[in-house]
Amino acid sequence: MKVLFVFNHPAPYKVRTFNELAKKLDIFVIFERTKAKDRPDSFYNINEYNFPHMFLKKGQINFGFEQSLTNELKNYIRDHHKEYDFIVMNGYHTFSEMKAIRYMKKHQIPFILQINGGIAKEENAIKRKIKTHYISAADKYLSTGPESDKYLIHYGAKQEDIYHYIYSTLEEKDILIKPVDNESKREFRKEHKLPLSHLFVSDSQFIARKNNLQLIRLFKKLPYHLLLIGEGKEREMYEEVIKNEKIDNVILRSFMPKDELYVFLKNSDYFITLSKFDIYGHTSLEALANGLPVVSSNKVVSSCQIIKDGYNGYLVDINNEKQILEAMKNIDKIDSINCTLSAKEYTIENSAEQIFQALKEMKK
Repeated sequence: MKVLFVFNHPAPYKVRTFNELAKKLDIFVIFERTKAKDRPDSFYNINEYNFPHMFLKKGQINFGFEQSLTNELKNYIRDHHKEYDFIVMNGYHTFSEMKAIRYMKKHQIPFILQINGGIAKEENAIKRKIKTHYISAADKYLSTGPESDKYLIHYGAKQEDIYHYIYSTLEEKDILIKPVDNESKREFRKEHKLPLSHLFVSDSQFIARKNNLQLIRLFKKLPYHLLLIGEGKEREMYEEVIKNEKIDNVILRSFMPKDELYVFLKNSDYFITLSKFDIYGHTSLEALANGLPVVSSNKVVSSCQIIKDGYNGYLVDINNEKQILEAMKNIDKIDSINCTLSAKEYTIENSAEQIFQALKEMKK
């Protein structure tokens, strides 16, 4: 099968997934942008493109974090769509994607809409109508599970047209074989000036949606410690709150590439995220892969799929502080082996295999 994939920017985990797919399929990938504006350059350092690809350039206007505007994508599909068994759109939000989808709908060119996740929200009638127009235009869908299905159906998809796949940032080799022993953790933490016990870690962008301010202030009331890793426009505000409110058990560290981040994860004790919403959310899965029990907001789609209360973590309501505190109190009862076992199903290798099988099924 020959498949055209369209994706916004070359996120490392997407590139690794395409590398796996290229072992099974004849693929060509079009990236709209070389990077997302809100991602540091170091985020893209590990990409190896073992598949044919191109970046949009002709008449391209980039703005916002991920927006793009050009006719080049539409024109490529116009000129080459007959060469492909499938066209897979990984989005419908940018003007370039909208132009391409309108063209395909008008000319009855079938395409698949692949989503990483999604949460249907309260919105005005115009916004819902626009989303419905573009989402319902697809012939088939690749969805990450029941929560994402609800999102697609809300905007006009039919359940019988939806196929499932695993969305992942992990390769099999990323999953910890056995947990780090306590003595090794102590030595690592001494070297990096980190607390020796009860260390929660959280890894996210420093933006309002991630709800880190609530997380920081929560630790003011706790005998635990928080290592908060990331970058973003709210960093200065976090620093001011930590200083002004004398929160001495929260440590901020800058964004880390995956390999470095995983070392810090596996040498921590627990993971926590109180995100207001994540249409998927990679960090919970990455924490599990490094043997960390997870306390997660029930608005993180991946956590809702993976976390089983009392087995590998707890799902919490961010508006229920008592529930959050209870989960944090009980988190040390969870065996880290359960966490790595949970992560083994959610690998890039399995993701590529499921996409391949879904396309085979669609082709019948």
